[in-house]
Amino acid sequence: MPNWASGYIQVKGKPKDVENFCKLFIFEEDEGNKKGKYFARSFVHQSWKDFKKEHLGGSEVGFNVDFAWSCWSCMFEGYPNDKEGCVTLEWAIKKYNVDVTIETEEEGVGFEEVIITKDKKPIYTSENMPLYKCYKCGNEQQIPTSREYDLSNVDCYECEEYGFVDELTELIKEKVKMIEEEKNETNI
Repeated sequence: MPNWASGYIQVKGKPKDVENFCKLFIFEEDEGNKKGKYFARSFVHQSWKDFKKEHLGGSEVGFNVDFAWSCWSCMFEGYPNDKEGCVTLEWAIKKYNVDVTIETEEEGVGFEEVIITKDKKPIYTSENMPLYKCYKCGNEQQIPTSREYDLSNVDCYECEEYGFVDELTELIKEKVKMIEEEKNETNI
């Protein structure tokens, strides 16, 4: 069973080009039998009919996609390279004249990917997720930064409690905020 990189993709271009680009993903009815050109191991957990109805028709679309292992291995390498039909992101961007932004997070191995389009070429970056320590049990766990997380709402894998925010630190933040608000009120 592969690790999954959960991603969010935004595609901009002419409506027909956006639609043709999106057709390259694997939809529910395609699993195991995708025909034609496609992005390897890049899954949208929806039927094409529902996806088209919900997302398409305009010049911009944003949706969730899961990549087996990483976006890099699925859309840059075109894995498996020797399998007929697998295309790369660069090929698709040029073919359909679209701009793409992709953000992924893979919590099993602990990395995040960001891909943007510049001059019709995909620019790829990847970083390890930061490591946080649970204040309740001491467990260390990587938590994604690609999305805005409130650490007080992240549960620890070990103790299953919300323990990534030190209560003393939070009290200090609240006190500093109160002092700043009082300072701003007196300066008015």
